[in-house]
Amino acid sequence: MQKLYEFGATLQFGLVEAIDAGRHMLKVNIPALENMHTDWLPMLTAAAGGNCFYSLPDVGELVACILDARGESGVVLGALYNQSDTAPAQSNDMWVKQFSNGTVISHDRKSGEVCVQTNGTVVVEADTVLVKASDITLDAPSTTATGSLLVQGKLTYQGGMAGSGGGSAAASIAGTIKVKGGDVVADGKSLKSHTHPDLTSGGHTGTPD
Repeated sequence: MQKLYEFGATLQFGLVEAIDAGRHMLKVNIPALENMHTDWLPMLTAAAGGNCFYSLPDVGELVACILDARGESGVVLGALYNQSDTAPAQSNDMWVKQFSNGTVISHDRKSGEVCVQTNGTVVVEADTVLVKASDITLDAPSTTATGSLLVQGKLTYQGGMAGSGGGSAAASIAGTIKVKGGDVVADGKSLKSHTHPDLTSGGHTGTPD
């Protein structure tokens, strides 16, 4: 017969009253134990070694704890949704990370959509960034590339093009330029309608054919 052990541990529910962010520990008020105030309790996390995960509840948040018989030691198991703090989604297909400042990171495993919503700045720092997709849309009033930009496919634009700088030449193109239904104008001189003085007649030549 397997030997039975009686450790006297109990499951308790309480409200976070203090946070030690550096040690990932909490003090909890336990209403069921005459509003007992616990000592500092470590809070469970998904991993804490080479691969680690960091997240802490707020003061006043409802948590579940395992305490020893005297309530002197234990561990915070995690937070619980309740009437005050409701779940941010109503589908088991959703994975959601929601922050108090309004930022939401979510994944819908049914559709495959990954969504990042924030009023702040999204920063990605890496030696190399590779994005692969059948189609990419940059939907912004302005887009800035601070370094050189290489387009290996065809470059098509619909809203016009403007440029400046570039050292000795603002633009340098190796190859043939074709203009259809338009003109090339340099310092007010039209390629299609400019004329030259005609030394024979004393007037001007006609426009280019």
